[in-house]
Amino acid sequence: MRRRVVLVALLTLALATAAVGVWLAIAAPAGNTVPPASASPSASAAAPVTADDYCYVEAMIYYRVKEQELAETLLRKDGIDAGALGFAAGIAARNEDELDDLRAWYLSWADARPAEPPTDGPCGGHGADHAQMPGMPSWSTLQGFVDAQHPDAERRFAEILQAQNAGMIALVTLILEGDPNPAVAESAEEVLKQAEADQETLQGILDALP
Repeated sequence: MRRRVVLVALLTLALATAAVGVWLAIAAPAGNTVPPASASPSASAAAPVTADDYCYVEAMIYYRVKEQELAETLLRKDGIDAGALGFAAGIAARNEDELDDLRAWYLSWADARPAEPPTDGPCGGHGADHAQMPGMPSWSTLQGFVDAQHPDAERRFAEILQAQNAGMIALVTLILEGDPNPAVAESAEEVLKQAEADQETLQGILDALP
């Protein structure tokens, strides 16, 4: 019972301070204010950065941070299927490098940030804090996941991530249909491949549940 109360409290705090939490995730490496070494020289030195590029970076930070929160919540539960646990652990580990790159772009590309939340384009309708992005889970959906135990926990985890991945696929598809910065284009291509692969893995998790 104590563990459940702690989990509920943690989720409540995370949601109540979502904007602050993501800002801290973005600003964590504050000393790194140049594009990361993984970006191509043309992207970091010469190619223009647009509001859509910035939108992509900010939206992906929100997606990845939420993905990590979901994975860490599942990892705290008892009796979870090994396949789901392995996938959750992989998410928690793999996102760190990507978030390092996204945070660096977020800081160094700040001049491209639109003054107001866009009403059209790839991020149209996302709202001021991206909470309205496609696939982002509602409070009631998250609460149901926190309360769930095996096998419902794995089912809810997989379904939430499937919806979020579908949202990411829609976003990066719109980005790639435009004229993104080369670094953004490279990142978006990788996100698209990863999200499509994850959809298959998540469906496998669902199919294996009793």
